[in-house]
Amino acid sequence: MFSLISEYPETTVLSLIVVGLLFYTWRAKKDFFSPASVYIFFQCLTLAIAYLQMDKAMTPFHLKTWGVWVGALVSFTSACLLYQWGVEQRNLPPRSQEPENPVYNWKWHFVLSCAILGVYLVGIFGIIQIVGTLILFSGDPSHWTSPLINYGIYAQFFSSAPLVVMLFGVAMFKSVNPVRWIRNVSRVVAPLIALLSICAYPSRTTLFMCVGFLVILFNYLRKRIPVLLIAAFLAMGISAFVFVASARSQYLGNNSIQSMTMDAAMTMPYRYVANNYWNLDYVLNPDPDRHIHSFTYGIDFFAGMLEYSGVPGAIRTSMGWDGLFNKSVEKIPGYNTTGYLWEVYKDFGLPGCFIFPFLAGLALSVLYARMNRERTLRRVMLYVLFIYFVGFWFFLAGYKQGLFWVWGILIYAISSICMTNRKRIS
Repeated sequence: MFSLISEYPETTVLSLIVVGLLFYTWRAKKDFFSPASVYIFFQCLTLAIAYLQMDKAMTPFHLKTWGVWVGALVSFTSACLLYQWGVEQRNLPPRSQEPENPVYNWKWHFVLSCAILGVYLVGIFGIIQIVGTLILFSGDPSHWTSPLINYGIYAQFFSSAPLVVMLFGVAMFKSVNPVRWIRNVSRVVAPLIALLSICAYPSRTTLFMCVGFLVILFNYLRKRIPVLLIAAFLAMGISAFVFVASARSQYLGNNSIQSMTMDAAMTMPYRYVANNYWNLDYVLNPDPDRHIHSFTYGIDFFAGMLEYSGVPGAIRTSMGWDGLFNKSVEKIPGYNTTGYLWEVYKDFGLPGCFIFPFLAGLALSVLYARMNRERTLRRVMLYVLFIYFVGFWFFLAGYKQGLFWVWGILIYAISSICMTNRKRIS
């Protein structure tokens, strides 16, 4: 045990922070999915995994990288705590125990959800037209999910499975939806679409979103998920990584095909997490002779909301900036994610890495407090969408994707339409 601690001091410290957070959340009977908890938990957990250094590309952070990562965490958390302190000082009404949707028209919600489902199925039809079948059953999924294949407008449609799951998922719960037949249909459609999305276009991002949305919705609309259950899953995950590290070490030095296959299978999940951090360190501390993405003057920050206008693509091309896949920051070809901190850094420089997390933490805290005082469906769905991205900020910057802006607009529009008819209650 002591040898493991001395060999992996960063992982040990970060793991202790995660465990301490879970203990505090359990002891104080707090909500695990509050903004600060989600940020600290996932940032520390994923960096703890990365610092296992199961791949030689994951070298120790430079001092600048530690400053950016820790500074962002402190900024986000400080904003959450400051707003919480301000709310407590004003003695605002206590948290409502039941969702409040007295005038929500569930029949309209179901009709509009089915319309979005129809658009998604058009995307699935497009895949079948091009591939001949669902990609998972094509015999060569890696080819059909590569950037070489252009699905055109169909890609926007079949990528929206998580939105479909969100809309039907929120209708699954009796606490907000009194219409039994809509609840029963939704309980079939939501998990079925999550499964279909994997068969149609295998994507870990889509799968995690579908599952993540349902889990967070369950936490707020059915029953708060016990922290001990989260801790149990964490223990299982840690055990799995320890097993992987142990089993992998048995094959080191063996040049057999079995050895190489085993090594690749075991390190692949690790790389998907760790490459975010080794790329971040790689681009924050470039060699003098290496060209990286140039400063964007804050312009590219708005690329997501303007994506479908074609303006961001034209600007990127004219300015010589990278596309969404950050090809210039790959330390290892094929592993190109950097998380949101690199996106903020190249848009606003070092100050942005502290200012943006603070503003984001403040905005999420405002939405979280309002949702707890009056739990309307609009606030629940928007909070689920936003807090999911906070958890996955180590993996991607959601605000840079036009599709996610469309989802937010559709959620807002659908919930508004369903709340406009105040004379009829479904």
